Formats: sequence, C-alpha cells, structure tokens
Amino acid sequence: MSESVSKRELFQNEFGESTMSNIELINKRRVINGVDDGLMQVSPLKHPWAYEIFENMIKNNWVPQEVPMQKDVEQWNDPKGLTDQERNVYKKSLAFVSNLDGLQTNNLACNIIRHITSPEVVLGIVRQTYEEALHVQSYATMIEALALDPEDVYGLYRKDQDLFEKNKQVLAAVSKISDPTFQTGTLKNDQMFLEACVGNIILEGIYFYSAFLTFYVLKRNNKMPGSAEMIQFINRDEDVHLQLFIKITNAIKEEQPELWTPEFQAQIVQNVKDGVELEYSWGASCMGEGILGLTPNSLKEYLQFIGDMRLIAIGLPKVWNSKNPFPWIDEYTQGSMIEVNFFEGTVKEYQTGSLEW
Repeated sequence: MSESVSKRELFQNEFGESTMSNIELINKRRVINGVDDGLMQVSPLKHPWAYEIFENMIKNNWVPQEVPMQKDVEQWNDPKGLTDQERNVYKKSLAFVSNLDGLQTNNLACNIIRHITSPEVVLGIVRQTYEEALHVQSYATMIEALALDPEDVYGLYRKDQDLFEKNKQVLAAVSKISDPTFQTGTLKNDQMFLEACVGNIILEGIYFYSAFLTFYVLKRNNKMPGSAEMIQFINRDEDVHLQLFIKITNAIKEEQPELWTPEFQAQIVQNVKDGVELEYSWGASCMGEGILGLTPNSLKEYLQFIGDMRLIAIGLPKVWNSKNPFPWIDEYTQGSMIEVNFFEGTVKEYQTGSLEW
C-alpha cells in the first residue's frame, strides 16, 4: 500500500549513485508513509504550511518567569480575595491542565513523531513538544508563586474520582498507537494514526477549554490576572498546535483518501461528541452551580460551539449548531492580541521578530 522508503533502506547498501534525484525524493514525501532519508532536508518544501507554522511558533516565544504574578499572590493570600468556591475551581482547573500538558508532552515525543516522514512537519511537532514542556513549567511557576501544595494540584487525580476518570480516558485515547511495535503502512494502522491526530485536535481544541474559561472569567472580574495572562500565552500556543494538527489531518486525508471512509468519519464525529461530553462533565463537576456568571449550561453551550468548530475544520458537518455564549472571550483568545506588555501587565499586539525599522 505504501511507497515508504526509510533512512535504513536508503543507507543499508554500499555507496553508489542514487537512482532517485532530490526533487523525486521531495515529491514522494508524505506526512506518513513517505520517503524519508532522515536528513531533515526542508528545502524545497513539500508541506510549506508546516514550516510556516514552525516559524510562527518561534515568533511567539515566551517564558513563564516574565509573567507578573504579584497581584495573584496578594489576592490568594487575602482571605477576602477569592471565595472558597473560586479557590476550589482555580485549583481544580490548574490540576487538570497541568496533568494534560504532561500527557501531551509524552504523547508527542513518544507516540506521534516517530511515524512522521515529512521533515518540516517534524520541525513543527518538535517545537510543539518544547512548548508543551514550557507549559508544564508554567503551571509549576503558578504553583510556586502561590505557595500551593503540589500534592493538591498534581496529585488531585488520586483524590478526585472525576479527575481520575477524565485523565484515564484522555490517556487511553492518546495511547492507541503507543505500542512500540506499532507501525503505519496498512489501512488499519494508518486509520489508527489518523484517529490519533484527531485525538490531538480534541485534546488541544476541547479538553483545555473549560479550565481556560475559568481563568478568563476570574480575570474579567479582576481576580488572578497574572494567572490568566499565563493562560493566555498557553492558549495562544495551543491555538497554533491546533492549526498544526488540523493541517496534518487534512494533509493525510488528501494524500491517503482511502482512509476517510464513511465509517471512519462516523467514528471521528463520535470521538468529538465524546470529547465535548467528557470536558463538560469535568467542568460542571468543578464549578458546581457556577461562578461569576459561568454556569454548567453556558459551559455546555460553549463546548458544543467549540466542538462544531473542530468538526468543520476537518471537513465534517456540525453536530450541535450552538452559539458562543461568551463573545467577550475573543478579547483573551485572539492570537495576535494576547502578548503581554510585561511592564504594564496589559495585552499588546506583537511577536518576536515582527518589528519593522
């Protein structure tokens, strides 16, 4: 089924003039199952969108130590700074996103990247893996700044059954291709890999969103602004990661259209529906009756709206036709509007390397 040529195959013989020119090698590239000599030749490009995303990731460079947390520390230490419910939701939200980025770092580094045969796509995934590790550091920075007990955050899944079940389901979804003997190259395995790519879309584009919303609602009410700014940076990164895996998914569909069967599409739709329901169940269990205007009903509508966006992005029809109940959230999540002016603590529009003299 596959024309895949690995670096081992290309270099297993004695030196001799290659029967394949460089341009032929480039033209035979695919996201998976393509010609791969292992030398990371990215010029010319077969998948220019991946290189553009990689460059955009570099321009978005940031580090968590630059985000001001002093106001958060003051509010957290003030008994009247937050209600007990707000503190509980804050810690539960932080617990899950910190768990999630840890799972994703391992998933990218161990499960996904070893099957990619396009070097420019590899560059994007390598950079994403770095950014997931940066997010892990960011959550640690928040924990340390507020002097939280790490056991209350990282170890919450051992005490909270809802979080345990959610982590268990997320891990199961991203582990379908984790077997060291798994290889692409058959219809069944290629569909499994493509399903894992959609799993990344669900992870990056649905599972973070009830927690992100919580931090933004707090900031909108002048609470924990530094934490929300940290989340804005992370959210911007996740938006780019989402773009990368949408492009990967659509490219595999184009290169191997035999994978995109009606039965497979139905499975993908169900996976997205399950993701929305899982994220809603967790978010609702965190907030109880709601905080600061964020209720379980509005959360459900928002997640359904997000779920429809993810389906449309990979060429599938909407399921819910829900509207965004939080139009103000664009102030926090638009990609070019969430870089922080570290001297003023306000949102600015700039990227590294984008200045014109």
